Amino acid sequence: MGSKRRLDSIDRQIIAMLAHAPQTSNRDIAAALAVAESTISVRVDALIRDKVMKLSVQQNIMKAGHDVLAWVDISCAFSDAERIAEEIRKIETLISISQFFENPFLQAMVFAQNAAELRDLVETIGSIRGVDAIATDVAIGEACIKPGIASL
Repeated sequence: MGSKRRLDSIDRQIIAMLAHAPQTSNRDIAAALAVAESTISVRVDALIRDKVMKLSVQQNIMKAGHDVLAWVDISCAFSDAERIAEEIRKIETLISISQFFENPFLQAMVFAQNAAELRDLVETIGSIRGVDAIATDVAIGEACIKPGIASL
């Protein structure tokens, strides 16, 4: 077994900066900490390798040509949930799908280019056999990543 990694001040500052703003570049972190960009790169790689931090990818929906981000809550019978989830997985702009067991429903996160495309997506999901009801929360325009979303 390897020894536990001890974090120094620079490691802690890197973690704090990424926890506050996960999209911060190595160059910006290096400038703020007055160290070389390569130092930040090596340390971030080590923090990930040592499982101190976890890398996650976030898509910029605006650059990808999407103006709408939606969370679609899908009510269904427990026995239908897995089959319905498999059908929803075929949607190209699906980002994630979660299944909840206590109250059988699914939650899908989807991107759409506009409100009309979202309406079509919701109608497609609503037409799947076994879907009882749908509720949708929508963010139109620029969706902002909240501080603290980074996994540590």
